[in-house]
Amino acid sequence: MDKIAALLKEIEDLKIQRQIAEETIKMVNEKSELDYAEIAKSYYEFYANKKNKEFVLYDRFPSLSALDIYASRMGNFPLYEYGNLNVKELAEIIKHLYQFKTSKEYSILTIGLYEKVFKEQIFVSYKPHLYLMIGNNKTLRPYEEFDGKFASSNKLYYSIKEKGQNIINIDADGAYTRIVDIRTYKNKDLEEFILAPEAICKRQSQMKMLDDNFYKRMLLEISIEKQIFTNNIKSSLNHSGGYKIKGIKDVMSFNVHPSDSYIAKILISIIIYKRNNHIKDLSADDYNHIFDVLFNEKVDIIGDAKKDIPKELIYIPEKNNIK
Repeated sequence: MDKIAALLKEIEDLKIQRQIAEETIKMVNEKSELDYAEIAKSYYEFYANKKNKEFVLYDRFPSLSALDIYASRMGNFPLYEYGNLNVKELAEIIKHLYQFKTSKEYSILTIGLYEKVFKEQIFVSYKPHLYLMIGNNKTLRPYEEFDGKFASSNKLYYSIKEKGQNIINIDADGAYTRIVDIRTYKNKDLEEFILAPEAICKRQSQMKMLDDNFYKRMLLEISIEKQIFTNNIKSSLNHSGGYKIKGIKDVMSFNVHPSDSYIAKILISIIIYKRNNHIKDLSADDYNHIFDVLFNEKVDIIGDAKKDIPKELIYIPEKNNIK
């Protein structure tokens, strides 16, 4: 009987210990949540407190752990609402940054592309993309033949997403208010091309026919503005562009190699300057001020973008594309 009584008392003591442990765990969890919330708030305030109206290069940011905590609780990057830049000028900015940093020549390729969209292995639609690819002779060589062209090839679509150092590929956003001034034509005589691939017309019995006007709208609805920040930081951090090294580069909406992280830092600094001065579109004076601070150099970002990026893309019939 004494043994039974001792065991019963031990059980009661364990119940009390479990209750104390559960209350401790609850308290620890609540305190942890408060700390996490405070870290997320502090991360946001790091950017909110940058008030300088002159351009300043910010190259030190809160820790990756703080960014991860912020992403888990707050969603979009603190500067997201200010993150739109003219997509052509963005490409030109990156080209100039590469050139000033490396003292080597860089170029911009302009490639239009239809992605074939499948659902449960059944073709459902074409999705248009406009890519501005910035790199050097070596990194751009595989894509040079498609510069100034508009193609329809899923093989090209997947290969164009390849990553690496000294190459950044910007996929223009869908249009909201302002449309990019790039059009597609059937041939070098600039005859306007009806954006309905022949394959669609041959398979009317298998799918709903999409009229020419729909295809025109699809291509034309590509925005002149590019949101440079990802709308899913958590996913971007988890994937990290396929690289082992994570960092501030992963808040970008396009892939940046770890060695090219200075580009992400400069773009974030430009957005802070843009926000602090209530600027919608950066002017020639703004660009000169920014590059004067960065490199003590004057630039013509707007003029060079007009020269480097064509206003017409020549359509390549599907039978001539890579399959």
